[in-house]
Amino acid sequence: MIRSQAIAIIEETLASLDDEGVEAVAEFVQSMGRPLDISQLTPDELAGIERSKADFREGRTYSLDEARAISEAMIAKRRSVRKAG
Repeated sequence: MIRSQAIAIIEETLASLDDEGVEAVAEFVQSMGRPLDISQLTPDELAGIERSKADFREGRTYSLDEARAISEAMIAKRRSVRKAG
């Protein structure tokens, strides 16, 4: 995906979000622009990073296609729950 496609998807999706969703996107984008301050991570987050490093060392990873399929399934499930609720 190129930058212009990503921006178009973001703009298109923003129109369907409520105020809370738009604020969450804004906060996320702002956080992406800030350098990571590792001292602000919680002990659980630091432990998660260490588990991830171990997973990579041991080959416990997903291919891009596998990760995309898992993500798409999770998104579809959330959407179906939101529509049912």
